Amino acid sequence: PLPAPPYISAPMKPSLTLLLLLALPAGLQAQTQTPVAPAPAIRPPRVEADIVFDAVLDEAVWKQAARLEGFHQFRPVDGRPAEDSTVVLVWYSPTAIYFGILAYDRDPASVRATLAKRDQIGSDDQVSIYLDTFNDQRRAYFFGSNAFGVQDDGVRSEGGFSASAGFQSGTIDRNPDFTWQTKGRLTDFGYAIEMRIPFKSLRYTGGANQTWGINIQRITQRTGFEDTWTDTRRGNASFLAQAGTITGIHDIKRGVVTEFQPALTATLPGALDANGDYTHDALETNLGANFRLGFTSTTLDGTINPDFSQVESDAGLVTINERFALFYPERRPFFLEGIELFAAPNNLVYTRSIVNPLGGAKFTGKLGRYSVATLAALDEGNSGDNAFANMTRIRRDVGANSVAGLTYTDRSQDGAFNRVVSGDTRLVFKKLYYFQGQLAGSWTGNSGNNDTKAAPLWDLEVDRTGRAFGFNYHVTGIDDDFKASSGFVNRTGIMQARAFHRWSLYGARGAMLEQFTVFAGLNEIWDYGDFFFDNGIEGALEANVSFRLRGGWNINGKISNGFARFDPANYANYSVAGPSGTIPFELAEGVFGQVSGSVTVGTPQFRRFDASVTTSFGQTPIFPEAAQGSVTAVRGTLNLRPTSSIRLAGTVTWTHLARTADQSEFALTVIPRVRV
Repeated sequence: PLPAPPYISAPMKPSLTLLLLLALPAGLQAQTQTPVAPAPAIRPPRVEADIVFDAVLDEAVWKQAARLEGFHQFRPVDGRPAEDSTVVLVWYSPTAIYFGILAYDRDPASVRATLAKRDQIGSDDQVSIYLDTFNDQRRAYFFGSNAFGVQDDGVRSEGGFSASAGFQSGTIDRNPDFTWQTKGRLTDFGYAIEMRIPFKSLRYTGGANQTWGINIQRITQRTGFEDTWTDTRRGNASFLAQAGTITGIHDIKRGVVTEFQPALTATLPGALDANGDYTHDALETNLGANFRLGFTSTTLDGTINPDFSQVESDAGLVTINERFALFYPERRPFFLEGIELFAAPNNLVYTRSIVNPLGGAKFTGKLGRYSVATLAALDEGNSGDNAFANMTRIRRDVGANSVAGLTYTDRSQDGAFNRVVSGDTRLVFKKLYYFQGQLAGSWTGNSGNNDTKAAPLWDLEVDRTGRAFGFNYHVTGIDDDFKASSGFVNRTGIMQARAFHRWSLYGARGAMLEQFTVFAGLNEIWDYGDFFFDNGIEGALEANVSFRLRGGWNINGKISNGFARFDPANYANYSVAGPSGTIPFELAEGVFGQVSGSVTVGTPQFRRFDASVTTSFGQTPIFPEAAQGSVTAVRGTLNLRPTSSIRLAGTVTWTHLARTADQSEFALTVIPRVRV
């Protein structure tokens, strides 16, 4: 009953076209792009019907559904009609919205499909539905599935774009897991998917009639192409602002979502004694629970003595020659609900600063044009003194795509305290540009000391996200005494300036080279207060080039020329062996003209495997010894899919750091990691 739409031919272009393409300036390529098609709107029917969840789509209700087709290519080259056809059918009942997806492929046998883990279908063909249920173009749920019905879900939030991010506007958070149903199957034309998303799994504004933003994205691994339902352009400061709309949703039933998760843990600590016998202490048990109340537009979460034993381990990071703390993302279930609403510039909210909560409560939601997120927790201290932590962020929508936010954090323990207040804004204009500004202050006091240290942090950023040309200018200042105990600011007392430009060229349809990008600029750091008035303490000139080849091959190269000055205060107590005992260490000013580079090659997502290799090499300072060094590093990734139900993922990181003076080894790190 649903015939395949016609395919769009993709003839191979002669090699002369590719040579001419490389010779043309980026601006000329941008002028040849077709005009943007207007964002469409749909009005799905409301039908009280039951269906068999089999991805066959043969019930009568599917013939009444609204029909979405006419997809456009989004990556690697936007503004073109999609090469493979996709049809999406939409209708809703009083309790859920239904999607039927028909993904046509000119080579049906090439469809990639495995029985992957949830949220790990990145190597499979897939289709994702984006629902901006508040229709504010700032935040959207996404619900994706591969051809076997394996689910991929989470939240996409706008903001935080950088010209270096490869046109990736916003952030993707796959940590939330919603309750919904999928069924998929391979067909003689490609694959089909059936989805049912209960309204209980969504938050939206109150009211009898709903208008939501909607977009659909399809990824075909055989070609490496990504298509979208609306004519979405990558040279735009907002992905969600280019969505279509779904209107006329009325008389739906949601109720209150109630979840309760009890947890019981038992610990039996022990050790071998002097005789080699195993002795243990008494059995320790802990009872805890999480609860959640989900209303139409807000959610209340609580936890008592939570159990985080189900959290996966963090991936290993190389820490040799590192001077500052490394960032690890949040993985714990209680903190993940609505975590995107806490996001503030410069990571002033970092929930992993709450290490071992005895209990906590959290409120998140959208109230009109305001997004509200607040969290309070009692964190158990190692010395018996518990800390009370509070994190609150309020953000207001301004205009079509801009926002203004206010952040407050407070952590107190045994009379000591740290408070941070911050205001920020992100203003989007002319669709291609945004300005982001932040002004924050911290107030820190110690137990038994009436002296409170106040210090500022400020941040200014301007960005252009054009298709062929973009830039990013960013200046940050952080006072020496600025402290964010509830955030992640791993370096203070600096002023940092970055200025980068990007140029991109695009190949013709079917060309060997689909995209070529050059990204180059300067990054320099000064002591706070010495901005432009003294020599920088470190920095580098960088140039990056990337090639996207037909079929999904990616090649990236980077070269930099940097310097670093050593801070005498860090080496004041150093000494070395002399003729008659130790003598003070003679500190060099720094290391200069450090040339380094890296090359990365990534394969397409083949049916049975994909792989990538990154090789880094060059000069680098050895900070513990204030000396010149050389580094060689290799990181390889191999993902195997021998059958549709077995996956093997392996990574290995090898890093070698040697002293330039005598080529002796300073450090060697090898981190293998395998998951089956």
